[in-house]
Amino acid sequence: MQIRLQQLILALTGLVKWYQQLLGIDVLTIDDMDRYWVVRSPEWTEFHQDPKLSVGSLLEDWAGLQRVLEGGTPTAVDFERLGAVIRVVSDRILEPSTSETRGSKAGRIDIHLRQLLLLLAMLVEHYQQAGVDALEIDDMDYYWVVEPPDWTDFQKDPSLCVGSLIDDWAELQRVLKEDIVTTVDFNRLGAVLRTVSERLGRQ
Repeated sequence: MQIRLQQLILALTGLVKWYQQLLGIDVLTIDDMDRYWVVRSPEWTEFHQDPKLSVGSLLEDWAGLQRVLEGGTPTAVDFERLGAVIRVVSDRILEPSTSETRGSKAGRIDIHLRQLLLLLAMLVEHYQQAGVDALEIDDMDYYWVVEPPDWTDFQKDPSLCVGSLIDDWAELQRVLKEDIVTTVDFNRLGAVLRTVSERLGRQ
């Protein structure tokens, strides 16, 4: 499977455009969550042992991405951070916040969908300037994931599911060709961005 970095931008553009036009969504406010369950690299694609769950932080991910927007040098980890933020966008579109803390500035993030495009464009441009236009992924397919809504639920033990990068990438190609979008496509793109992050981190 070959992932062309420019195709990542096209896929996210299609997703954002669809949600802006169909649902009128330009900005999503996240003020009722921070922590999420995740299986870290490289364990997230290893199946010879039980995976260990870790805790990620949306606030830390978003702060790291703001550093890129402010001119900081992008890193491979920023693709994974953006993938986590994109998963939150998918969740929030499916289930709008019922938080009673709206208006509180503590822990509040306003995600402008256009900012996601700008961030991805900055990450891709940085790596294209370093000579990376595409990545060959021939040793990864299945991965561990905690699906919504369990991935942000800390009141119970999360259950792990198995995803497929090959299936995710094939479905994103459908988005590019047919312009048919679902909220699950945000999650698919999030998984592909994790893959890109891991592969770039090895180089």
